[in-house]
Amino acid sequence: MDNGTLQVTLSVPDGIVTGITYNGVDNLLEFLNDETNRGYWDVVWSSAGTTGTTGSFERLRCTNYKVILETDDQIELSFSRKWDASLQGKLIPLNIDKRFIMLKGSSGFYSYAIYEHLEGWPGFNLDETRIVFKLRKDKFHYMAMADNRQRYMPLPDDRLPDRGQPLAYPEAVLLVNPIEPEFKGEVDDKYQYSCEDKDLKVHGWICMDPSIGFWIIIPSDEFRSGGPLKQNLTSHVGPTALSVSKLSQALTHSCSCFNCFSIRSPYITLEKNKQISPY
Repeated sequence: MDNGTLQVTLSVPDGIVTGITYNGVDNLLEFLNDETNRGYWDVVWSSAGTTGTTGSFERLRCTNYKVILETDDQIELSFSRKWDASLQGKLIPLNIDKRFIMLKGSSGFYSYAIYEHLEGWPGFNLDETRIVFKLRKDKFHYMAMADNRQRYMPLPDDRLPDRGQPLAYPEAVLLVNPIEPEFKGEVDDKYQYSCEDKDLKVHGWICMDPSIGFWIIIPSDEFRSGGPLKQNLTSHVGPTALSVSKLSQALTHSCSCFNCFSIRSPYITLEKNKQISPY
């Protein structure tokens, strides 16, 4: 997708965002990562009746590609896949349709997903679904998630065994030998940057050279479960920016109330010549 201001590259038919070009930078995503680990939708799910809290992590890779709309002002792309019984236990039992939209003259793009579970399909637990972007660690060092919650961040390398000491759970790491000494003695934990849904409107990362802001904008939290006081992840060391819909929903064989629903991802926008501010 290319509107002359922003270029977004997606794999076909997977529907993985492999590159974002803006303001003279050929790719804002971490090109050192595999192409499937740069910009993607994912789910965490488990079969019906499964006990415990750990489900199966699955990046949503599709098998069909279609142009839904292409005009002088807008383009919308669809990446979809169908589920059948031969995939039971291998892929989440949902029909998936991921959409990406770009408008003329805009420095951002929009994404949403449609999940469909048909009558008679196996039940399962849908713990959460997300859209995730892994940005370049050599470019994005400053993170902002609120007026009073923004700062320079450690590098992902600081969490490695020779620089960080794992604590009580995997997400928490004591930085004992970080690349930048100012972070020594800090604990890095992505949950420190959680935010109540009612306040979770915009967050992201800033690159100083050239001046670029990568922002996830969430105009409404209607697609999320848990209510306005539910805490969700935002941005964290990676540098990673994501939007989470934590569903914690069990779908049974006889479920008639659930057939098809849409997960509305936020608008992803980039700005150049932007000073340190979340707006």
